Amino acid sequence: MAGPKSVEVMERVNYQPPEQYNLDIEVFRVSELWPRQKAEHFRRAHRIEFNQLMLLTSGRCTHTVDFEPVACVAGTVLMARPGQAQQFEVDGAWDGWLVLFQSDFLLPSSAAPDSLSGGSELAWRGQPMQLDAAMQQLVAEAIGQLHRDTQLPAQRGDLHALLRHQLHALLIRLAMAWGEREAANADHPVRAVERQRHRRFQQLLDQRFRHWHQVQDYAAALGCSDKTLNRAVLAAAGRTAKVMIVERIMLEAKRLLAHTALPVAVVGGHVGFDEPTNFTKFFQREAAMLPGAFRAQYRQK
Repeated sequence: MAGPKSVEVMERVNYQPPEQYNLDIEVFRVSELWPRQKAEHFRRAHRIEFNQLMLLTSGRCTHTVDFEPVACVAGTVLMARPGQAQQFEVDGAWDGWLVLFQSDFLLPSSAAPDSLSGGSELAWRGQPMQLDAAMQQLVAEAIGQLHRDTQLPAQRGDLHALLRHQLHALLIRLAMAWGEREAANADHPVRAVERQRHRRFQQLLDQRFRHWHQVQDYAAALGCSDKTLNRAVLAAAGRTAKVMIVERIMLEAKRLLAHTALPVAVVGGHVGFDEPTNFTKFFQREAAMLPGAFRAQYRQK
C-alpha cells in the first residue's frame, strides 16, 4: 500500500517464527501464543501477511476476521489469509491449534492432479466451518503430525518437502469437507464447470478488484460471456458476480478506513475511484453511511 508509514494505524504482522526456528511453516498450540506478547497486543486488530489456519479444540471464543465476529467452539476451523485483519479473544479458557505459513509454501498447482487445477485448497477459502467429531479428530491428528514433524532432526529441504505435502493433504481434506457441506445445503447441485469458473472468478477478483469494477472485464478474462459467468457465480455462491465485485471493493475500503489514517479520497483511489465524490456516493449507497462516519464508528469500538 502506497503512502508514508505515518498513516498506518493498524500493525501489519509478518511471518516471524521464534529465533533458531528456520522453517517456513510453524505449528503450535494457541496457549503457546500468549507468552509471546502482552495481552494488549492481541486485543488489537492486526493485518497479517501470512496464512493462519486455526482449529479450536476446547472451550469457546469469538475470533474476528475482517469485521466479522466468528463464534468458535471445539471443532471450529477457519483460516485468515494475507491482507486480512484479525483479532483474538484473549479473555477466556479456550485452546486450539495454529498453523502459520506463507502462500509460497503451498505446493504449486502443477503438483496436483489435473482435476485439482488451480490448487484444490482454494475450494475452501478459509470460511468458518464446524467439523463433526470424526472430522475434527482427523484434522487434529493431521495438524498434530505436522507439529511433530517440524521437530524432526532432518535437513531443512527434506522437512519442507514433507511438510508441504502434509499441508496440501490437510487443505484438500478441508476442501472436500467444505464441498460436501455446500452440496448438502444447496437447493440444486452445482456443476463442476460452474464451480471451477466461480473459483477462478474469485481468484481473479482478489487480484483485479481495484481496477476492474464491471462484470464484463472478468468474463472477458475468463473467456466466457457475462451471462455465463453470472450463472456460474449465482449457482456456486448464491449471489451475482456484480454483487461479489461490490462486496470485495467495500471490504478493502472498510479495511483502509478502519485500520489506517489515509484520507477518504486516498482510500477511494486505492479501490479504483479517480473522483472522491464517486467513491463517497458508492460507499454511502452500500454502507448506508458516509466513509468518515464508518471510520468514526469503528474507532469508537
